[in-house]
Amino acid sequence: MSESGIGQDEATWGLIAWIVPLVGAILALVLKPGYRYARYWAYLNLSFFIVIVIGGIIASILALIPFIGWLIGILIWVALLIVWVVGIVKSVSKVYWKPPIIYDLAKALGIEKA
Repeated sequence: MSESGIGQDEATWGLIAWIVPLVGAILALVLKPGYRYARYWAYLNLSFFIVIVIGGIIASILALIPFIGWLIGILIWVALLIVWVVGIVKSVSKVYWKPPIIYDLAKALGIEKA
């Protein structure tokens, strides 16, 4: 779902909110609280950061299992990298993206108010 009423400055802050997990979200929420698009991406970023932490914990535990655990751990990190890159593309494209799990977690954090 795209919205053409998003200005370039707001889109730039949406990108900043997404591109640096946690720090970008905090910057966007503190410096540009009036930008709806930036707040949306900031909430997605906060929930993505939580997913990264959980994925990292799971990958670390799986790393204890030779070969299969390592392979699954690598796949987790590759999947997170792909989601991050797709998010960068979507944020620059001025699209309100709703990735599964991440968006659901963002809704729990209050993205609907964004």
